Amino acid sequence: MAGRSRSSGLLNAGTTVVASGTNTLSGVVVISDSVNPATITVCDNASAASGTILARLTATTNTGANSMAMITPVRAENGLVVQITGTGTPTGLILYGA
Repeated sequence: MAGRSRSSGLLNAGTTVVASGTNTLSGVVVISDSVNPATITVCDNASAASGTILARLTATTNTGANSMAMITPVRAENGLVVQITGTGTPTGLILYGA
């Protein structure tokens, strides 16, 4: 249905190509294991966690999670690559394609 975002589903630590080609980013969530901080970085790239950074969020041990919703979706020209870093079991997801 037009105008609705898709979810990447819950992603684990590492680098994941979520979409290739022109797309939009409308939300980001990062979840720590409440013992170690976790960071999620979303890049405008077709295959690697490099290039233009569209969003970066960190969840601390105090917050446990952090999220950001874009009022106006951010356009990615090349694709959406997500990198989640941190020790323990960091996870995250993005909303895209609206």
